[in-house]
Amino acid sequence: MDKITSFTGQASTASANAVQRGVESAGAALHQGIDKLADPARSTVDSLSASAHQTVNSLAGSAGQVADRFANETRKITEAPRKALDYSKTSIQDRPLEAVGLALALGFVFGRLTAR
Repeated sequence: MDKITSFTGQASTASANAVQRGVESAGAALHQGIDKLADPARSTVDSLSASAHQTVNSLAGSAGQVADRFANETRKITEAPRKALDYSKTSIQDRPLEAVGLALALGFVFGRLTAR
């Protein structure tokens, strides 16, 4: 009886080992299949990610340039009235008689336009 029990136990162990090897083999095949499918997807995702980062960096650089240009133009617009006033003061100081004559002429024209 010991021989039968021993034989049955060995067969049972061999069968269990065969099933275990089959499961491991199937698992390894599944892992290889998954890796085979995932590798191209991974490279595509990496490529898309790099492209997206490059686009964001480009947009950030462009936005910075636009902000700098906007600040420069805003400064110019803010300084324009002061420059016009300085130019007017200088022109009046350099040619006072012409300035008075121009003021009289503008006053006359403005008066004629509003009188109608």
